[in-house]
Amino acid sequence: MEYKQIFLDAYEKMDVDLINENCGLLCNYHCCRSRGDDGKLLGIYLLPFEYELMQKNENLINKETLKVHTNKSYELPKGIKKLYYGYCNDSMNCIRKIRPVQCRTFPFVPHIEEDKLYIVIEKNQEHNCPLINMREKWNENFEESILLGWYKLLEIDKIKKLVVFDSLNRMKSEDILFRYSEFIKI
Repeated sequence: MEYKQIFLDAYEKMDVDLINENCGLLCNYHCCRSRGDDGKLLGIYLLPFEYELMQKNENLINKETLKVHTNKSYELPKGIKKLYYGYCNDSMNCIRKIRPVQCRTFPFVPHIEEDKLYIVIEKNQEHNCPLINMREKWNENFEESILLGWYKLLEIDKIKKLVVFDSLNRMKSEDILFRYSEFIKI
């Protein structure tokens, strides 16, 4: 299957909001901000191929501030030479149908352990989501939809390598706050 189609399928599966209202109103769009409390620029990593296939010709990621992080300067998994790190043009008026995977799945990240896919919430987040402690408000289909989307994305070898790499680092640092039950053996 073509990578773009895999992304389109994953975006569609992940097109479920965490709650039935605009969660940005609860925290003044904290996870969408382009600057932290200390004034530091905040951006997001795009998955391998995500910028080229899904974001490059859209107006969501600011092209002037887009950075390429290479394996010469950053610790990246073997076989991944670069990752794009981008900043949104207008975080308060997000074009939700084209938002990147990281935005669709927040506060969850994919995690592979013993050949099983989980979605987890990390203890040490840059953005502390107030909804982490409001599970009763979550859409019941959110977690399953996110898992289905990640399962689709793992068909791309470089994405799977990145998820395995991040999972191993997360386990070393014991940075898991919440783990959603395993989904499918991969």
